[in-house]
Amino acid sequence: MYATRQTCRAAAKALVLGAFTVALTAVPAVATTAGTAQAARAGVFSCREVSAQLPDVFARSCDTTHWGPVSDFVIRDSNSGVSYFCRSGWAEGALWINGQNCRQLPA
Repeated sequence: MYATRQTCRAAAKALVLGAFTVALTAVPAVATTAGTAQAARAGVFSCREVSAQLPDVFARSCDTTHWGPVSDFVIRDSNSGVSYFCRSGWAEGALWINGQNCRQLPA
């Protein structure tokens, strides 16, 4: 009887450890994929304050709720109408957006 309890406990521990290991390896892959998908769908950000020191553009008071990495997006100055296409950057919701590797788009 003692051997049976010990065998059951060992099997239960192995099952729990196996499930925990699978969970640890699966979660980062899902998070990375989701982050990449969001970065690809950045679009156009219209902002009230835009400071361009090409190839970098920094903007504040923007019309977005996106937080995190962004790629292949446009920052538009809502006052002047000037737009910049940026390859990569980071958005902090409506607070600010920082774009790198940017160029001014023709009017």
